[in-house]
Amino acid sequence: MKKRRNQNSLAPGEPDKTEDDFYYDAMELLSAGHVTEAKRLLLKAVEKSPHSVQSFIGLTAVYEATGDVGKTRECTDLAFRLTQAKFRPWPKRMLWGILENRKYLRAIANRAMFYHQDGENERAEKLYRLLLKLNPHDNQGIRFLLAGLYAKISPQTVDNYVEEGNRKQNWSKVDRLLATQNGKRRFWKAPRE
Repeated sequence: MKKRRNQNSLAPGEPDKTEDDFYYDAMELLSAGHVTEAKRLLLKAVEKSPHSVQSFIGLTAVYEATGDVGKTRECTDLAFRLTQAKFRPWPKRMLWGILENRKYLRAIANRAMFYHQDGENERAEKLYRLLLKLNPHDNQGIRFLLAGLYAKISPQTVDNYVEEGNRKQNWSKVDRLLATQNGKRRFWKAPRE
């Protein structure tokens, strides 16, 4: 009797793939609109490594793209809990320039944005401030999200401001938001090189 292969099992050539390989391949597929294939790759990654923060970050993006809020939250929570378990206590620095750190910074940011969206402002602020401490160059734009929190603007609206700035090559809207809120609360100071 022939054994049937699990459709989520690894294909030839995939056993050597790392969680980063699966993640970046999936994100490339997702950006090209191939949501199902991106999800398939990420589920394979989870099957191979069930505690992969990177894979749950990818699945968060996939489920967000499909509008599945429940699954988006579930994957966000899993990635954040795995990150918390790895870092007890939080390190003094976790710079974005070190590729290994990016998945953890993303996991913390995603959790903070859900707190923000849900009106859990103290919890969101705590994580946003943690991210600014861990990565003072703020390659993620957390300072804008924290400014949005203080201004009672949703994370999605802040992201829309940034995307509009990217399209128009004019970030004055998000820069004004930051300047106004930072003027009141002094939470951001650009680090010296």
